[in-house]
Amino acid sequence: DGFKCAKPLSGGMVVSALRSGIRCSLLTRPSRLMESHLKLTLHSSLAGIGSLYSVLSKRRGKVLEDSMVEGTDLLMITATIPHAESFGLAPEVFRQSSGEVTAPELIFSHWEQLDQDPFWIPTSLEEREDFGEISQNGDVSTGMDNTALKYIRQVRERKGLWVDSSRTVVAAEKQRTMKR
Repeated sequence: DGFKCAKPLSGGMVVSALRSGIRCSLLTRPSRLMESHLKLTLHSSLAGIGSLYSVLSKRRGKVLEDSMVEGTDLLMITATIPHAESFGLAPEVFRQSSGEVTAPELIFSHWEQLDQDPFWIPTSLEEREDFGEISQNGDVSTGMDNTALKYIRQVRERKGLWVDSSRTVVAAEKQRTMKR
């Protein structure tokens, strides 16, 4: 007549089973980070547009629109930039453009999934040829520019948690001795 337990079910048993089921489902799926994006609006003269675009591309920004402001020689630029990349943006824009760009106005825009697995490790022969061999397991950089892993390391370092350092000596016999 159906399923019968050896013991009567208690609330603790149900919670424990539910917790282990949720944990297993989260660990079997590849992990991804969600990052907030800011919409920035600023004005620039034609002389500062090249340096502005280089700063935005370096910080993974995307220009949505650029249009001339009527009656002036200024361009109004609308772009999005990840929130984590926006720290120190205004001073860098001023320094790179020599003051040709106005201060950016930053407003929350949207959330976006970062399509990089922070814990990806090359497994196939082709991936190992492209990204190199890994001599350790775990949270180790693969040599590629992994933004998600960089963000996780920054948060761990800021919170005082253990961070696998890229300064760890892997092959000491290959190190160069510095002359004094």
